[in-house]
Parts: sequence; structure tokens; C-alpha cells
Amino acid sequence: MPSPNSSPEAPPSATVGLAPPRLDLSALPPRILRELRASHVGETVAVCLYDGVAGATTDPEVLRFAASHRRVERRHLRLFEAVLPPEKRSAPLVFWRWSGRVMGGLPAWLGPPYFYAVVAGVEAWVDGHYARQIALARRLAPDPDLLNLLEACRLDERLHARDAARLDPAPPWTARALAGLTVFLSRVGVRAARWI
Repeated sequence: MPSPNSSPEAPPSATVGLAPPRLDLSALPPRILRELRASHVGETVAVCLYDGVAGATTDPEVLRFAASHRRVERRHLRLFEAVLPPEKRSAPLVFWRWSGRVMGGLPAWLGPPYFYAVVAGVEAWVDGHYARQIALARRLAPDPDLLNLLEACRLDERLHARDAARLDPAPPWTARALAGLTVFLSRVGVRAARWI
């Protein structure tokens, strides 16, 4: 039975009604600022991943999935944009946007098994990434509103991974290999985004 979060029309999100945390960025440890920068990049890439699908496939189910999940990722991005002013964001946003479009467009062009495998793999990795950020924030900057934001985004990402995995629970090895490569590149991207 599909989860209520898999509806193509209006997927619920743990971030609905969540206000951006009001943070004194000058008081935050530099490591937390770097993590916020990485999260902003990640959500930028996620929105563009789903944007990249539109020109790459005509499959109606893939297009519905991408449109509905894009709405949730766009909500995440707006929250991080409200927290992090432009001068604190990663500099090469054009590159990150292009990367997201390729990350979504290529697997969508290859076919639904590739698209769902990439989304399931990346979103599962992002779930773990947010878990590590939450643990770090609890230690270094235990602001309840910041923790609520990170936890809400993590919950949504976990549900996105499950939605994608449910739609193709046994992708071919080539799709799994592409998903593995995409996860590896996501790790590299997050490391870079913390610093540039």
C-alpha cells in the first residue's frame, strides 16, 4: 500500500508549516555553517534533478513522480535560502544546478528503472547525511529550530527513497551501478560544497 507521501498530486511533507529557524549565523561554529552550505547545495541539486527529468522522458509515471517530489524539494530549498544569505552560499551554484539536471535527466532518459534506482540510492544516502548533520548540530549548535528543520528534511528524504524503491524494487545491475556512481559523486559534491 503506498504511503500518503507518495501521492503524485500533493505529497505531504514534514516541512509543511515549518518556519525557517532564526539563527545568528555569526554565533554558529564554522563547521555548522559549512553543513548549512552543503544542505543548501544538496537541495538546489535535488530541485534541478527533478527539473532535468522533464526534457528527458515522456513516461507519465516518471514525470508525475518528479513533479510531486520536486515540490517537496523546492520547499526544502526555500527554507535553506531563508536561513543562509547569498553571501554564505556555495559560489558555483550554476555548476550545482547543471549537475542536478544531469543527475535527473540521464537516468530518466535511460528509463524508469534507472531513474528510480538513482533516486532511491541518492535519497537513502541523503537520509544518512542528514542524520550525521543532526548528530553534529546536537553537539555543536543545539538550536531546536535548526534541529527541527534538519529532522523534517531527513524524514522527507527517507520517504522519497522508499517511494522510488517501491516503484522498482529490483532494478538491473546497470541501474544499480549508475545509482552507486551518483551516490559517490553526491558525496564528493557535499565535500566540495562545504568549502566553496
